[in-house]
Amino acid sequence: MSSIKFGTDGWCAQMGRDFTFKNVRIFARAYSEYLKSRYKGDIRIIVNFDTRFLSSRYADEVIKVLSLNKIQSFIPERDTPIPAISFFVSKQMFNGAVNFTGGIKGPIFNGIKILNEKGAPELPSETERIERIIRKSPESFSFKPQYTKTSYVNYINPRNSYLKYIEKIVDFELIRESGLKIIVDNLYGSSRDYLDFILNVNGIDTISIHNFPYSSFGNLIPDCSKESLKELSSIVLKNKADMGLATDISGNRFGIINSKGVYIEQEKILPPLIEYLIKERKMKGGVIKSVSATENIRNVAEHYLRKVHECPVGFKYLADEMDRRKVFIALEGANGGTLHAGGKIRDGILFNLLISEMAAFYGIGLDDIIESFYSRFPKLFKSEIEVRVQNIDLKKIDRVLSGKGIKTEGFNLLKFDHMDGIKIYFDNSWLLIRRSGTEDVFRIYAESNKRKTTTDLIKLGRDLIEKREK
Repeated sequence: MSSIKFGTDGWCAQMGRDFTFKNVRIFARAYSEYLKSRYKGDIRIIVNFDTRFLSSRYADEVIKVLSLNKIQSFIPERDTPIPAISFFVSKQMFNGAVNFTGGIKGPIFNGIKILNEKGAPELPSETERIERIIRKSPESFSFKPQYTKTSYVNYINPRNSYLKYIEKIVDFELIRESGLKIIVDNLYGSSRDYLDFILNVNGIDTISIHNFPYSSFGNLIPDCSKESLKELSSIVLKNKADMGLATDISGNRFGIINSKGVYIEQEKILPPLIEYLIKERKMKGGVIKSVSATENIRNVAEHYLRKVHECPVGFKYLADEMDRRKVFIALEGANGGTLHAGGKIRDGILFNLLISEMAAFYGIGLDDIIESFYSRFPKLFKSEIEVRVQNIDLKKIDRVLSGKGIKTEGFNLLKFDHMDGIKIYFDNSWLLIRRSGTEDVFRIYAESNKRKTTTDLIKLGRDLIEKREK
C-alpha cells in the first residue's frame, strides 16, 4: 500500500507492478473516505481517462467504489483532454475529478491526477491526507465483487463547453484570413477532435495526423519533444505548411514546428507570446511562473510593467496562486501554462491556438517572430539535466540545499533562493538544484546569456552534488 505516493504531477507507476487494479481500488476507497470528510451533502466527481491501455477499465473500478460509497460519478462519453475536464469542473460545480493518465511516460505506465473543486491539481496537503488514509487501510483489505450502483453513475460531454470557451478566447477569423496552413499531431491522445476539429470547423486549412487512440503510441513517447515530433516535422515540409502543432496525450503540453520543419523550444516561443498577449491582445494582470522557467518571462513582463510572481515547480502551486494574485497567465516553462480565464491546468490546446493567432497577426513566420523578439530582449541559453539519487553524495546535498559551503569559483554569487531546492543567482545567470517530486532524481537547471556559461553552470551543479569517483 505504501507504493501509492503522489508527487509533483500525481501518482504514476508501472502497470502490473505497482499500478494494479487492487491498488486502484485501495486508492478509490481512501479517496471516497477523504471526500466524505471534506464535503457535506451530495458529492459530484468526474472520472476521466486517457487513451492508454486499461485506462478506461481503471476508471470503471473507481466509479464502482465511489458508487458503493454513495458518491455521484460523472463519466465523459470518451477519453477527454484534462484541460477540458478542468474547465468543466470549475464551471459546473463539481467537487473534483480523477484522471487516469501516465502523462508523458511510456505505454507501460499509468497514473492518477486528482483535481480539486477549482479544476486545479490537488495540493500536497490534500494528497497527503489521502495517503494517510491508505496507510491506515488494513493489509487484508480487498474489494468485494459487487456491481456498480447505477443510480450514482452519470454521463457527461465536457467537449462543447470547453470548445465554446476556446472560441471566445482565440481569434479564429484572424487565423482563417491569414491563410495559414497547419498540420496537427494528436500523438494518439485525447486532443483528437478538439484541436484539429476547432481549426477545421473555423475554415482553417488543417491536416491532422495520429488522430486515433493507439495505446502503444506508435513506439513514441507522447510528450511533444523534438524526438516525438519528427514525423510532424517531415509532414510540415512535405505539405509546405506554415506550422505544425502538437499536444501530449492529455492535452497539457504543446509542441511547435515552424515552416522549415524545425522544432521550436517552448521556452523560446513563450516570451514572444506573452508580449503579444500584453501588447496586442491587451490582457490585463501580472504573470506567475515556476522557479525553473526562463528569466525571459520575467524580462518581457516587467518591460510592460507587469508584476511577476514565482512558485515552486508543479502546476498545483501555480494554480493555487492564480486566484490569490492578479495574474492573467501562469507558466511552467517548457511544460506550458494556462490563462486565468480557463481551467486551472496546463492547456496545450489553447497555447497552440494562441501561437497560431500570434503568427497570423504578425503575418510572418515563427522563426521571424522569435528573431524579432530576441533583437529586443536578451537571448538566453537554458539547459536541464537529471542525476539519479544513487549518484548523489548525500552529505554534500544537505549542505548544498542549505546554502552552506558552496564554492562557485569563476562566478560572482549574488544570492540564494530556497523556494524549491536551492536557486543560486549570479551575474546574468542562475543555477537551480532541486529534488524531483515525480522521479527518484535531482534536477539541475541553468540559464545565462552565453551558451558556454550555461554549460559551465550545469557542470558546477553536478560537482556540487554528485559522488566523486575514487
